[in-house]
Amino acid sequence: MPSDGDWWGRAPGRVNLIGEHVDYLGGVVLPAAVDRFTEVSGRPAPEWSITSDVPGGLAYVRAVGEELGVAPQAVVVTSQVPPNAGISSSAALLVAVAAGLKPDMEGKEAALACQRAEQKATGVQVGVMDQFASALGRRGGAILLDCATLEYQVVPFPDEVAIAVIDSGEHRSLAATPYNQRRREAESGDPKRRRHVDSEIARVHAFVAALRARDFARMGALLKQSHLSLRDDFEVSTPNVDAIVERAWSIDGCWGARIMGAGFGGSVLALVERPRTKSFETALGRPVLFCTTAAGAFAKP
Repeated sequence: MPSDGDWWGRAPGRVNLIGEHVDYLGGVVLPAAVDRFTEVSGRPAPEWSITSDVPGGLAYVRAVGEELGVAPQAVVVTSQVPPNAGISSSAALLVAVAAGLKPDMEGKEAALACQRAEQKATGVQVGVMDQFASALGRRGGAILLDCATLEYQVVPFPDEVAIAVIDSGEHRSLAATPYNQRRREAESGDPKRRRHVDSEIARVHAFVAALRARDFARMGALLKQSHLSLRDDFEVSTPNVDAIVERAWSIDGCWGARIMGAGFGGSVLALVERPRTKSFETALGRPVLFCTTAAGAFAKP
């Protein structure tokens, strides 16, 4: 770390294409870093401080700095990753700081440090997927990640499929939701929760096979199955989110859609034919954030 002067780092947000609520149970997931970035700069200071519009940013910055064993810094944040939009502004911030402070750190190590920092900052026992995707994502690919071993491989993702992120309008702090309860139930073997976990892991593998075969209709069908499982077996959806997802399903040019992320509101993921993005947004009647894949902060050429 340039302890005697300024430093700079950048990291992307992420989407999880499929594999929800399985990362903290050692399952497989398929995230992709996306082309919305958080940039940070800083220099040593008497105490930790932040200039940023990111909610709760100081707690994240201090936590990752302490996790990396770094003296206090004054940090300035500029972000294209909107908070509460489902593309993990928190992971982008944490990984950007880690990249600035420890640019030569190994990517997996950085992701794990950022995971621990987020758990410390929020009190929520988040998995490693978000930080891993932000650290090691690839342009033109998704990351098939085994969360038990942290082994991963890059799966090509086609440019003609647009990644659409739809804000449900329901925003929440995970600490104020049953997120930790759902995790405990799944870990303890609750039949409904485990049914989701086991079927979702199978869907990840089926989605990867469909992606490699460029079977976009099959990919969309798997997204629909994932949403129904998250709604009925894991019980993390809401009536408002269900209505948005079902509306997206009905629009020409949409391969599929599901609730994305921890749930209890948040965002919806849809895969849309790229030439039909404008008509999709018009038909949906809500703002849509269209993304493409991007390289992670610690990705090597």
